[in-house]
Amino acid sequence: MGAIATPVIFSMIGLLGLTPDRRLLAQSDRSSPKESVTQTPPHRETSISDLGTIVAVASGVFLLFKFRLAKSNPEITDLKGANLNGADLKGVDFCGADLNGADLSGADLNGADLKYANLVSANLNGCNLSGADLKYANLSGADLKYANLSGADLRYTNLSGVHLKCAILTDANLSDANLSGALLFFINSREVLNLEPLQLEAEPSPFLCNVALPTYAHQPPVNPNRDCHRIPQLLSDRYDISLEEAQGIVNEARQHPWD
Repeated sequence: MGAIATPVIFSMIGLLGLTPDRRLLAQSDRSSPKESVTQTPPHRETSISDLGTIVAVASGVFLLFKFRLAKSNPEITDLKGANLNGADLKGVDFCGADLNGADLSGADLNGADLKYANLVSANLNGCNLSGADLKYANLSGADLKYANLSGADLRYTNLSGVHLKCAILTDANLSDANLSGALLFFINSREVLNLEPLQLEAEPSPFLCNVALPTYAHQPPVNPNRDCHRIPQLLSDRYDISLEEAQGIVNEARQHPWD
């Protein structure tokens, strides 16, 4: 098992441009040709610890290998549940990719192509999506707290149930975006493009609390604090925190009115 797995692992590491530990290489070459013939027979039992190490290394290398390929090969689109926390993904082509449940928190997706991508329940907390193309993408239930969506193309995007607390939306195009059940909490949307009153009133409507709305969204009048009394329960259910803690979060946010 070890004789077969070792060259495979180092081959994958080489493809990734990583440098293997020279001590490990030396150990793998230590046996002479004669010794290699007289080593323990194939039926020798491999220790559980050695097998676990091989599997763990191979799994980690494979995920990184898959991610590197995805950056250069648009046909590799299955990244469901991938951990890409803090990754540099500027300009990457993820058109139609399956990123369901992926962790992209803190990642840099500036200018990335995410058209038609599946980002259901993805963690995009603090993610840089400025200038990203998200047309027709499905972000239902995604966490977009503190995300930078400035200049993002969100036309026809499914944003139902997303959490947009403190997200940056300057010049984001929300034309025909689905905001049903979205949590619009403590955000400045005055410079958002094409956010219409119908999107804020359609059932099930988004939850509004301490939202600075664009002037054209005031006709007919929309109360930017209409759902503040409902936000604590929503936060408590979503993040498994006490209702008291959730109420404190809302109270603190409401201490910062928009100019």
